[in-house]
Amino acid sequence: MSHPPTQPIRVAIVGGGIVGLAFAIALAKSGADVAVDIYERAPAFVQAGAGIGFWPRIWESVRALGLADALRPFASCDVPARYVRADQQACVPLGQTPAALQSFHRADLLAVLLQHLPTHYRTHFGARLVGYSDNAAGAVTLRFKDGTTTTCDLLVGADGIKSAVRTVMYEGLAMRADTDDAKDGFLKNVTPTWTGQYVYRGLIRTEDLAKAAPGHRALTEPVYFLGKDKYFMCYPISRGTIINCAALVSYPEGNGTVHAEPWVETVSQDELRAHYAGWAPEVHALIDHISAPSKWAINTVAALPTYTHNRTALIGDAAHAMTPHQASGAAQGIEDARVLAALLASPHASRTALPRLLRAYDAARRAPSQDVLRRSFETGAAYCFQRGALAEGDGEAAFKAWKEAVGGLLAWTAVPGAQREVDAAVERFEVEDV
Repeated sequence: MSHPPTQPIRVAIVGGGIVGLAFAIALAKSGADVAVDIYERAPAFVQAGAGIGFWPRIWESVRALGLADALRPFASCDVPARYVRADQQACVPLGQTPAALQSFHRADLLAVLLQHLPTHYRTHFGARLVGYSDNAAGAVTLRFKDGTTTTCDLLVGADGIKSAVRTVMYEGLAMRADTDDAKDGFLKNVTPTWTGQYVYRGLIRTEDLAKAAPGHRALTEPVYFLGKDKYFMCYPISRGTIINCAALVSYPEGNGTVHAEPWVETVSQDELRAHYAGWAPEVHALIDHISAPSKWAINTVAALPTYTHNRTALIGDAAHAMTPHQASGAAQGIEDARVLAALLASPHASRTALPRLLRAYDAARRAPSQDVLRRSFETGAAYCFQRGALAEGDGEAAFKAWKEAVGGLLAWTAVPGAQREVDAAVERFEVEDV
């Protein structure tokens, strides 16, 4: 007796950035029986920002998604980043990161992702989500700003730090809360909070720096120039033709407050230069080539109590937007994508099993990603000498203790483990179904 074919699970991905596209590719690689629609609010796929770095840990997932061969030619370096104390005229070496950092231009990464995006997946541009709701039939109804609606079986929010999906999810949880305290606890997760940090971003043509400062260490390797309450990091991108720069300034008293819009603005070179007055000439050689830096307020999402509810899941910055100090935000989103895709590829996956499947995803990814969120913030504090021995002194013992502390915070970046996480999540889901 033949059985009618089952209908694929309808997956709606809201957000077409790095993580949303990686999830779509992960679904295709996993063999999951799904029909995919991607909803992007912009008129085209666009990736903000310039540089992005990958530690060895993330390459396990890049290879699993079939992207490694296409991406490696765009890598600009494959060496550990150097630490240098530079808030004085003479630089003082502080060691290096425990693993090599491979750096790329975000546009190159986006291009590789788009090359691997399955052509039968449907994309919808100018689609700004304003709400969604579950219904008794087990479908999720999405509502967009232009008045259109659609339905899916699974909604995945990959829509970044200002996630509309997270907002609707947590406002809904608050409405159903039993107490005012519980309601307030859910609502605090809607609005991102400021870390008290700004980062000034800019790009330098490598040939320009080479002419002005021959032998500058930033020409060939990633460098963190560190000092009290600020640091300046840079690394080559675009096959070494451009140097990506990010200068951080920290105001710890602002951590946890809400930053007014806009979060990004163009400022003068003089504003950036003033922050690094008295720093080593190597830093000013870089600043001299950043004519119009963009100033970004660094905001994060609180450690959420759940990444899922019913048939809705959050991945990437929508779930755990973090500081950039460990260069791991996008990588953590890609690991989210792999776990969720693997669960959907399980023979136990079905429409009726989706809430339980998403709980398995939450159990697998929330704690690890939030640990990286914490580590990233602590790393930034260490880089700004706001934590540990160098916050109090600068003797040999203090330098040694600082190196050990930073090395411990970053040790995970050199250790494979993403595949074990994927396998454990699938096993947990399937065993619970027995």
